[in-house]
Amino acid sequence: KQKIIKFCERMEWDEPIFFSDDGISAYKEDYQSRPEFCRMLREVRANRIQRIIVEDLTRWSRRIEDGLRTMREVSERCTVTSMAEGEAYTTTPEGWFKVAVAFLMAEWSSKCLSYKVQSGMQKRLENPDAKCKVCGEVHMGRIPRKCKEKE
Repeated sequence: KQKIIKFCERMEWDEPIFFSDDGISAYKEDYQSRPEFCRMLREVRANRIQRIIVEDLTRWSRRIEDGLRTMREVSERCTVTSMAEGEAYTTTPEGWFKVAVAFLMAEWSSKCLSYKVQSGMQKRLENPDAKCKVCGEVHMGRIPRKCKEKE
């Protein structure tokens, strides 16, 4: 937050209002699970926001279709600015290109990570040495207390 406050001071803009869904994935299809993102969209739709400063587009969305759709809607009512570059994303063709590539890379990164996790889980399930000596099951996370106590 301090970086954004200092950025606004440097740009001589008003003090920012933060919309932050810490710990909530930006990959979800249902934006209702992101209350602060929904609040930001409501404020934009009510024309109460002139500028949105984005520190990292992967926090906007990690899904290309949803990201572009909401970015398009928001950019019709206010300016979306990159904190890193200090330029408006959606006022030029180059800005829209950067937005599209950023959302594409964010979704690709999420899918790669998901694939790696699923692969690792499958390998663990197939490994006979991974079975718990107490209950005979493969534990994917923490070992249950009942198994710890009997070891």
